[in-house]
Amino acid sequence: MFGKQSAKSQRSEKPQNLQDIQLSPPETLSAPASQSDTLFQAEPQVVPESELVNTVEKISRIVSPYFVVIVGLALYENNFLFGTILIATGILSLLKVSANDVAAFFEWLKQFFGFDNTQM
Repeated sequence: MFGKQSAKSQRSEKPQNLQDIQLSPPETLSAPASQSDTLFQAEPQVVPESELVNTVEKISRIVSPYFVVIVGLALYENNFLFGTILIATGILSLLKVSANDVAAFFEWLKQFFGFDNTQM
């Protein structure tokens, strides 16, 4: 049943011409005009979030920076650069430092060392 077919049975089958093969017509996915108009004009429905979803999101916000730091510490021995980046990212996330804060720090650092080109 699932074994190999004999060579004679494979030779006896003649390949069919492409013209002999009949394909079913493709199904159209067009919607009625009134329905397609209402799909684009309808405003998105706001689904109320359950209390469980809110609780999971709060827990995730607390746990994820620690997870990033732990993964960074685990990778630190094998890949120094990647581990250091993950550790720094996790610590900055724990301290609630935003990208705007980091950019402002670099701007201050440039001005402190005199690399600011706007003063010329």
